[in-house]
Amino acid sequence: MFDLYLITDPETAGGVAQATAEALADAPGPRVAVQLRAKHLPAAQLLALAYELREITRRAGALLFINDRADIARVVAADGVHLPSTGLPVAAAREAVGPSVLVGVSCHDRASLERAAADGGDFATLSPVFAVPGKGKPLGIAVFGALARGAKLPVYALGGVRADHASALRAHGAHGLAVIRAVWSAEDRRRAVAGCLDALSRPGS
Repeated sequence: MFDLYLITDPETAGGVAQATAEALADAPGPRVAVQLRAKHLPAAQLLALAYELREITRRAGALLFINDRADIARVVAADGVHLPSTGLPVAAAREAVGPSVLVGVSCHDRASLERAAADGGDFATLSPVFAVPGKGKPLGIAVFGALARGAKLPVYALGGVRADHASALRAHGAHGLAVIRAVWSAEDRRRAVAGCLDALSRPGS
């Protein structure tokens, strides 16, 4: 399973495709996965962007996930689909994309983690770990750890997460980091990805 989950931001300066190419310029390979998340993009534009990201991630050796749209994930031969908390059931998504495609699930509490595991999800994001405007009360590292360590599937820490949180979050049961602003808002996105991967590779992380 990958270590770093890059969730795209449709407001990224320079556009999502260019930003993703910059972030993956070092060809980080399968340690990195990119989730295309663009909820308000019309289907035709989303499909075109998904094809672009499929080529970019393939060249970099990285994985590609499509948020919510199992149909588009299947069309572009993505590596996985990521289901929001109000999205398709895991079984329906897997039927749409096939048994070899990974299915991730967005979770926010113990009940949703238990449901994701029981339904056959391959991994979950758990958020928000830290304060993020408009995302509700943060869990904090201690609560995140209690939930992640008790989960029956790999859990990625999401919500205000940065590279310097890697060691503490790994120690509290995180399989890896799921980031948005830590990479897309960085002045040098390539270095931001490298920094996250380096932090996740350090002893104790």
